[in-house]
Amino acid sequence: MAYPAPPSTPYSRLWRRLLEPGFEKLRGKRIGEVTALLEQSQSWDLARLQDWQWSQLGKLLAWAKDKVPYYQDWFSQNRLEAREVVEQRDLSLLPLVDRDLVSARPELFRAAPLPAGSIQKNTGGTTGAPMRLKLDPYSNDWRTAVTRRGYGWAGAHNGNRMLMVWSTDLIPPSPQALRKRRLHHLLLRLHNVSYMNILSPADADLVMRSVDRFKPLAIVTYPSAAEVFCQRALDTGWRPRHKPFGVITGAETLFPHQREMLSQVMQCQVFQTYGSREFMLTGCECQAHDGMHVSEENLMLEILDGERPQGPGQLGEVVITDLHNFAQPFIRYRIGDMASWHSWEVCSCGRAHRRLGQVEGKVVDMIQAPDGSKLTGHFFPHLLKDFDAVERYQVVQQNLESVTIRLKLRSRLEDGERDYILNKFREFLPGVEPTIQEVDEVEIAPTGKIRTVIGLGSSSQPKQAGADQ
Repeated sequence: MAYPAPPSTPYSRLWRRLLEPGFEKLRGKRIGEVTALLEQSQSWDLARLQDWQWSQLGKLLAWAKDKVPYYQDWFSQNRLEAREVVEQRDLSLLPLVDRDLVSARPELFRAAPLPAGSIQKNTGGTTGAPMRLKLDPYSNDWRTAVTRRGYGWAGAHNGNRMLMVWSTDLIPPSPQALRKRRLHHLLLRLHNVSYMNILSPADADLVMRSVDRFKPLAIVTYPSAAEVFCQRALDTGWRPRHKPFGVITGAETLFPHQREMLSQVMQCQVFQTYGSREFMLTGCECQAHDGMHVSEENLMLEILDGERPQGPGQLGEVVITDLHNFAQPFIRYRIGDMASWHSWEVCSCGRAHRRLGQVEGKVVDMIQAPDGSKLTGHFFPHLLKDFDAVERYQVVQQNLESVTIRLKLRSRLEDGERDYILNKFREFLPGVEPTIQEVDEVEIAPTGKIRTVIGLGSSSQPKQAGADQ
């Protein structure tokens, strides 16, 4: 079935065809090269996609066997050649790894030496354990290109007006970095509204004013933020003067009632995404809204019950292999989410990429204040991810007036850092007094997951299909 092409403005076409390629060439980026490949591969059949995946995996395994200590030892001990895995097309020959294993000895999972220009990324740590990972430049280009393609399905082409209702830096960047970012956003026609500031109905008015003034073709938001400003819109009768083409949600579960509210208020399509800081965009809805297409040119995704692959509709653990990160290869990495395949049939949009159906991401709760204001649980990953001393955390609200921030530390937290955490919390949710408690370990739920934020009365919330990024 043919679906309407997402809108593309003259400025967007100028940006993508001329300005952006020139800018990226100056920076030594290869995003354009990957983008061109991704445009072609959308029309590949599944067999060709899988041939591509195995060819890329062969290169990654050969590199890991030669350069990465963990895999040097593993291949030696198991007397297996990288090419044998590819020839047999059997991922189960390789070991499963998880966040705890990689975080405990990160140097074992990093190439020695690292590829030139490798950078460090920090995960937000919604599982309660922020992780620092290395990323080689080409892999970073793949992440950018894959995200551009998926977001482009919802009208979020670079150069189109886009409104981000998203998290912002809680530790301010340098003035020079801030100036560069503002210039980049100006050229991209990108406008940010801090999700952290949407605590009350009055705050939600800021989003509605931004929509009317900025006239975005696409909006990117957390589902919980969307629910706050959509409820305000329903209460006041507000509707956008200029309808966007699409709203993209990520980082949290998208509940059916939130999708319905967004569609009703914004009068446009709602596109669900799934991803993580380790891999960025992993799955994204197209205009068929019939499951999330996996970014299979960049990733190999398994859904397992133990070591047994699951079929459509069968819930299992998500295991991901990043095909292009040669700085710190993630091979059969257990990301900590549960999901199911949607269907083996080709989507009505014509893309052969397999689709995810139900995704149970990591549960984050809201912290409430006496005046009815709420602070998203995603505040804490963004606040704590840059403190090297913090190994794990858990935030527990005892009552409307107090919150305990439990910290398992790998080293001493300086007084200035402690005060910064407490004061930043007070700034964003006045009326609730935080306390830091150092603990030997945080509590683990019966499911084996750490609930990083435990709010008042939130344990009764049902788990539903959604996305986490």
